[in-house]
Amino acid sequence: MIAKFILPAYFLLGLILFVYSYGFLDFNLTLSSHPFLLQIFGKLQHLVYFERPLSGQVFNGIFLVFYLLYLWLLFAVNQERLKSFPWKPFLFLVIFLTFAYPMLSADIFNYIFHTKILWFYHANPHLHAPLEFSGDLWLRFMRWVHTPSAYGPGFTLIESPAYLLSFGKFVPALYLMKLTMTTFFVWAIYLLGQLGRQLKYAPSKIIFIQLLIAFNPYLLLDMVVNSHNDVVMLALFLASLNYFWQHRLKLGWLTLLFSVSVKYITAVAAPALLLRNRQLQLRVAALLLFLPILLSPGRYQSWYLGWVFLPAALTGLPWVYLWISLASLAATFFYLPFVATGFWLNSLPFVSLILYLPLAVSLLFGIVRKSKA
Repeated sequence: MIAKFILPAYFLLGLILFVYSYGFLDFNLTLSSHPFLLQIFGKLQHLVYFERPLSGQVFNGIFLVFYLLYLWLLFAVNQERLKSFPWKPFLFLVIFLTFAYPMLSADIFNYIFHTKILWFYHANPHLHAPLEFSGDLWLRFMRWVHTPSAYGPGFTLIESPAYLLSFGKFVPALYLMKLTMTTFFVWAIYLLGQLGRQLKYAPSKIIFIQLLIAFNPYLLLDMVVNSHNDVVMLALFLASLNYFWQHRLKLGWLTLLFSVSVKYITAVAAPALLLRNRQLQLRVAALLLFLPILLSPGRYQSWYLGWVFLPAALTGLPWVYLWISLASLAATFFYLPFVATGFWLNSLPFVSLILYLPLAVSLLFGIVRKSKA
């Protein structure tokens, strides 16, 4: 069932998402001057920017079907007892989606420009804002140009090869930077398998955990299509856990430090690694990463929940699996008001509904399940 129906359907939806994503192409950005592509881009941009209610319906349809397939996949894996994680279909899907346009985030443009500041302008991107280089044509399609890099020096190191290998050309730099984020996402899925084996989970459970994260529509959207650098931070955090559990403490602390130097939030999870019990480490780390989101809903961004999902998935708790599924659905549809209207709906009631309702339903499920056990 998985090979015959679900995975081919994922690819078909991935193709639709790939095409649809180019409707979000910034009007100040030209990726190709080929007449045929310009015509296609123009029609897609008209849909996205001038027929927003219809675009919202397209977005809604794509991701509702994606989630139905996702839930079907998670159900089917328990029935079919896969012997190994489907690496080839997964790699084909994520590499394909790597070439989608970053439809709901302009952050990747900042990643590229930070490296341009360093290697072309020979300045420090942590001290100089993009706006200081006012004659640069790339500023036309960027956001948040008035502040220096909000990320750590570790990320500057990781993002630099994409710019250097592109020889300063924007289009190759864009896709090489996206490929960098995808590589870390793939590595994170591999590390989930490694950590699951160290927890002595059954092979079927390890595969389920990997599928829960790898084929999650929300993570595919934010970590692969939109290419947020949170996936770099998270993969390094999982790698540090892996080293700690192998009793390679120096490498563990160095990798954790590297994770923090990418994006500082994993520093809050560091105390969990001082605990001896591995399950307790995971639960405390997930909780510590979740608290800043729960306590500051006014500063919520959709991709933040990814911080919690990866360590939480390894806890092996059924109610956590349910929460990841429900919270992913809610986080994805956080984008829907913007897609349908052009305006973000950041009201506290709306954000609170996205954050707290899936958690409340999942906790209730866990309590009821435990009471019946």
